[in-house]
Amino acid sequence: MASVLDRFRLDGRTAILTGVGPGVGEHVAKAYAELGANVVISARSMDRLERIAGEINAKDGGRAVPVSVDAGRREDLEKLVKTAHDNFGPIHIVFNNAAAGVVYGKDGGGIWDNTDEVWKEAMDVNVLATWRLAELTTADMQEHGEGSIISVESCGGFTPLPPAIAYGTSKAALLFVVRSLAKALAPHTRVNCLCVGSMSPDGQEAEIHRGLGLAERNAIKRFGAADEAVGAAILLAGKGSSYTTGSTVFVEGGRVGTIA
Repeated sequence: MASVLDRFRLDGRTAILTGVGPGVGEHVAKAYAELGANVVISARSMDRLERIAGEINAKDGGRAVPVSVDAGRREDLEKLVKTAHDNFGPIHIVFNNAAAGVVYGKDGGGIWDNTDEVWKEAMDVNVLATWRLAELTTADMQEHGEGSIISVESCGGFTPLPPAIAYGTSKAALLFVVRSLAKALAPHTRVNCLCVGSMSPDGQEAEIHRGLGLAERNAIKRFGAADEAVGAAILLAGKGSSYTTGSTVFVEGGRVGTIA
């Protein structure tokens, strides 16, 4: 009988990740690689990607390829998928972590800082990237029957936090897209959300968040550290969650789960 821990191994699987930077994306990419996956990591900043890929490849068995990608552009996502195919073959896992369209209202515009451009960017990156990558990888996943698509959700998709209305609306739409894809792509592909709360690379409140009272909204009353999302990301990627699709796993300190 196989070890229980074997259900969380990702040996021989290829994962593509968007929005890989110093935070959740970096920690998840390194975790997937450590568990045996080939990882194709993407973001707009190539310098950061090359550092992360270098650290992964420096470890025994590490296999990572960096690709500069704007997740809001279909042609960039096509390039990402092609790079994964050229280097590692069929894709098994998609981790959608890229996000855009947050408005903080610092210039006094409040909700009206959500311009047409902000709305478009929020929908392109936060919603359509998941849709497009599902379309671009569905042939692979249908053939091998072990597909897992994970999209990073936000508490802002459940509990409004003005002035970030375009962002919150796009994240609410993402939830419905994920549930719809889960229904449409079963059984060969499972599609789930990972909802993260107030997180930073080191668990400390960033300057840009000060005054929003994010930590106070959580039952745990603190910011999360980015590596605290890794366990859920591992669970959703492989056989450990083989009977889970259309679901949302919450790693948000109880902000949504305990809302009055």
